[in-house]
Amino acid sequence: MSRQLERRPGVAYRRPGGDPDRFVVEAAGESRLDLSDCSDGGWLDRVASADRDRLREALEAPAVDVVYRVAADGEPRWVHERGRTTDGGDVVGYLFLAGERVERRRQLERQRERLDEFASVVSHDLRNPLSVAVGNVELAEQLAGDASAERMDRALDALDRMDELIGDLLTLAREGKTVDTAEPTDLRPVVERAWRTAGESADAALAIDGPLGTTRCDPERMRQALENLFRNAIEHGTTDDAPTTPDASATPDDAPTTPDASATPDDAAVRVRVGRTDEGLYVADDGPGIDPDQRDAVFEPGHTTAPDGTGFGLAIVERIAAAHGWSVSVTESREGGARFEFVYDESIDAPETSGPDTGPHSTRLRGRGSQ
Repeated sequence: MSRQLERRPGVAYRRPGGDPDRFVVEAAGESRLDLSDCSDGGWLDRVASADRDRLREALEAPAVDVVYRVAADGEPRWVHERGRTTDGGDVVGYLFLAGERVERRRQLERQRERLDEFASVVSHDLRNPLSVAVGNVELAEQLAGDASAERMDRALDALDRMDELIGDLLTLAREGKTVDTAEPTDLRPVVERAWRTAGESADAALAIDGPLGTTRCDPERMRQALENLFRNAIEHGTTDDAPTTPDASATPDDAPTTPDASATPDDAAVRVRVGRTDEGLYVADDGPGIDPDQRDAVFEPGHTTAPDGTGFGLAIVERIAAAHGWSVSVTESREGGARFEFVYDESIDAPETSGPDTGPHSTRLRGRGSQ
């Protein structure tokens, strides 16, 4: 009997009180899983942030059957946990390395979710501009001169809208893929490149508050996420005819108290700040903000309050974060605008050097080509 137990492929465990943060190894039968005793807590720190809620929900059921990622040997590994709740309230069971079949099932589920999103966009979001284009082309055939040209212009605008929607939808599908090429990345250059793409031509100003540190990520996908957040702040915080003048007395998010860390220029229509937190990174602005009852919905594909928005920008940000094993949330900034916070799966390290670009003061970058 003992030989059979030693050969079992899984790790026998017990969770006192069903606590998702506690994991007591009863018998370590799986040699490929190096799991230390977490009876005093700390198991959730091993679990990928994007999978923690799913684990918590699974542990509330009488029968536990859940697949998620844990850190093992420095890399995330898919595991399959199966157990049951005892009369005393503990959860007992086995933890296995997830086989190819289980991982494939998870991949198929994610693909099905993306196909559902695609079907939703095709049936609704794309149908509207298509109807506009067809209707205007039909009217143009019946008209002549300037009236016909105006109808054709409207049809072209609708087709441009369709092209934008399709492009964003393809990006959404691509960014949902798990990051396989993460590398230690200094975040400041990534932020500055993203701003040059998304913010330099706008009536906006960026402040980078001190060192941002390094973290393991795909720098190009991180840049895409930041570009989308910058565009979101600019689109909702600026107008073509009447730029807002920020309140100079407002206290920016997490602004250093040193004299060099003054607010960004007061004549900018919108001010954006980027800084590090204990768990990751934040991007905050002084725009109109997001209503509390809309903060969960902003990450849903197709959700937008902007007349010309596609509703995919923030959904792409959420997908990029999840692909890294991170989480992203939105709250209110100190100036009443929106504040997006990334929580990493691992801690970040501050650069060891200091100077004009890495010291404790803010670096301020203006839009419209000036820095």
